[in-house]
Amino acid sequence: MANIRVRPNGIIQYDIHVYGTRFRETSGMPATPKNLKIAKATVKQINAEIALKTFQYRDYFPDSKKVDQFERLLRDKYPDRFYPYFDDFSKKWLSQQAPKWKNSYRKTVERNIDNYLIPYFGNTLINEIYLSQLDQFRQQLAAREKEDGSRTLSNARINNILWPLISIMSLAADEYHFPYPFARYKALREEKSDSNPMTLEEVKCFLHHVDSKWYDYFLLRFMTGMRSCEVHGLQLQHIDFNHRLIRIRQNVVNGDITDVKTPKSRRDLPINDILFESLKRVTQQLNTLDAFLFSDETGQPLDTRKIGQKVWHPTLKKAGLSSRRPYETRNTAAVLHLAAHENPLYVSKMLGHSSTKLLFEIYAPYVFNAARCDGSAFSNMMESNHVFDKR
Repeated sequence: MANIRVRPNGIIQYDIHVYGTRFRETSGMPATPKNLKIAKATVKQINAEIALKTFQYRDYFPDSKKVDQFERLLRDKYPDRFYPYFDDFSKKWLSQQAPKWKNSYRKTVERNIDNYLIPYFGNTLINEIYLSQLDQFRQQLAAREKEDGSRTLSNARINNILWPLISIMSLAADEYHFPYPFARYKALREEKSDSNPMTLEEVKCFLHHVDSKWYDYFLLRFMTGMRSCEVHGLQLQHIDFNHRLIRIRQNVVNGDITDVKTPKSRRDLPINDILFESLKRVTQQLNTLDAFLFSDETGQPLDTRKIGQKVWHPTLKKAGLSSRRPYETRNTAAVLHLAAHENPLYVSKMLGHSSTKLLFEIYAPYVFNAARCDGSAFSNMMESNHVFDKR
C-alpha cells in the first residue's frame, strides 16, 4: 500500500510498499494544504491500482532510478501473464525480420533495440505500451545534449531509433488482438543538414596539412566524390589501370563488406592523370587482388567513425578550416566539377545519383560562373543594353 509522509525539510514524500519491497519517492512539493490534498489523491489512486494489480511505477515516477527494480519484481511476481514482455517479443520480431536485411543493417537495428528501446520498455508488457509513453521517451531522447549544449540526437536519428518500436507494436497488436496504440503517432520532422563544401583553396589547404599517410586517401575522395563506405570497400581488383577505371562494386558498412546500395551506385569512374599517379603509389605495395587500398594496421577495412575522429577533424583544426562533416568531401567534389564546367550528367553519374535533379538542388547555389547559375548572364545582358544607365 501507499502513504505520504512529510520529510524534515517540509517536502511531501510518497512511501509505497509493494511486492514485499519499500519504495520512497519525493514529490518535490512543499507540504501546503493544497499540495497535501494533491498527494492524498495520488496515493488513493496508487492504492486502487495496487489492489487491482494494475499499478505501474513508471506511470507515476517515470524518471526514477527505481523503475527497473519495480518492473523486475513485477515480472518475477507474474511470469506467466498472457501478453509477452517487450524485450521477449522484440527478440522474436528481430529473428523474423533479420533474414530480409543486410548484416550491417541488422546490426544497426539491434543496437537501437538493445541500447534504447529495451532499457526503457523492456520490462513492460507489450499490451501496456501506449502513445503517451512513446511521446515521453521521445522527449527524453530529444533532450539529450552534448557538452557544448547542442543536441546529441537529431530528429532523423530519433525517428530511426523509434522505427523498430512502431513495427514491433504493429505486429504484436495483430498477433495478440489488442488495439494498435500508435495510430495517431507522427514522426518528427526531419530537417536536411546544410551542405558545406570546400572551396578549391580550402581543399589545397587541407591537403597541405593532412598527414602524408592520408594524402592519397583524401585526394581520391575530393576528386571522385566517393562515399566513405565506397572508398573503404575498394580492393586492388577494383582498379583497372589498363582502361583507367575505378570500379565501384562494394561498400564497407559497420565492418561488413556488402554490395553497393543501388544499381546507380554500381559505376565506373575514370582515372585522370593525377589519380593515376596517386593510385599507383597506393597500390604498389599490395600483393593480392583482395587487398584493400586503404586499411588499418591489420589490413582490415577502415572504420568511418575513426577516420572522422582521428584524421578528418584534427586536420581541419590544424589547417584552420571550419568544422564540417567528412561527407563534405563528396559535396566538394560535386561543386568543383560543376565549377570546372563538367557536364552535369557526367557529374551526376560520377556521384551515383539517379538523375541530375539532386545535383542542381544541392550544389548549384555554391557554384559561381558554372552553367550560368550565378545570374551573371542576366546582369551582363542588362548592362550591355544600358538598361540602368543614369539619366
